[in-house]
Amino acid sequence: MFSQIRYLISESFRGWKEHHTVVFPSLVTIFLCAVLLGLSGAFLLGAYRLSSVEERLYRVEAFLKNPVSMDSVQKLQNELLQIKQLDSVIYKSPDSAMQDFKKRFSGEMLALVNGNPLPASFVMNLAPRYRQPSLLHEVVLLVKKNPAFDAVESPTSFVDRITEWKFSMIFWPIATTVLIFVTLFLIIGNAVRLSLFSRKLLVENIQYAGGSAFFIEFPFLMEGIMQGVFASGIAALLLGFAERSLIQEIPVLEYYLSGYSVLLVLVVVAVTLVSVYSSYRSVRRFLKRDVSEN
Repeated sequence: MFSQIRYLISESFRGWKEHHTVVFPSLVTIFLCAVLLGLSGAFLLGAYRLSSVEERLYRVEAFLKNPVSMDSVQKLQNELLQIKQLDSVIYKSPDSAMQDFKKRFSGEMLALVNGNPLPASFVMNLAPRYRQPSLLHEVVLLVKKNPAFDAVESPTSFVDRITEWKFSMIFWPIATTVLIFVTLFLIIGNAVRLSLFSRKLLVENIQYAGGSAFFIEFPFLMEGIMQGVFASGIAALLLGFAERSLIQEIPVLEYYLSGYSVLLVLVVVAVTLVSVYSSYRSVRRFLKRDVSEN
């Protein structure tokens, strides 16, 4: 049993050595496809992270012109809650605004200013069912009509840009991924068929000697596994190195690419599975056709 397994494994490596003119182009193609899969995955991962960021962008902050009493704060809060698109309205006092400012920026920026120059404001969040760019613009216009507010801020332009890009960031990576898997299936299948034709006499002798289908298929399946793991593994290492280099240069990408190493492992597994299945299917079709011809 062990001697047969050793023979099958050695036959797999011998196939690589003897048919390198077929194997090498296949390896290059698998490598390039794995790189494209990794890049598509990076875009999809970034789109997913961007969608989670987008949910937090549907907010409006309105700054009061003048200090007001708590009774007036409650009255203004009730007025704002009448806007049906709003889910919550939170009052931010000047002291709270100062604390938030110090968390985000250096306190030295206000060292030359006496007292607290930051105004009180209301922070409004849209309800999940109303989180659409057009409705965000509508809420901003409604709040601006209130004479109690000096300025109204909302990342409307950023939300519009994300909405404009979202379809392309999701559709094209998915379409590219499907096309890559089809290409992998065809390329690996053709490489296995060429290898089978070159070893047709050996396969027929094994069949005549009573060798099982598994005995014939195993070397080709091993070749598919080795091609998939080797080529996609190199692609994953290259993309992982590129990811770390990019994060060092642009630290903000760390959030959008978090979990990318796991995605690269999935790329290696997926490419290997496609390689194995394509090899298995090609060998099965070859054996069935060979049997029917005989």
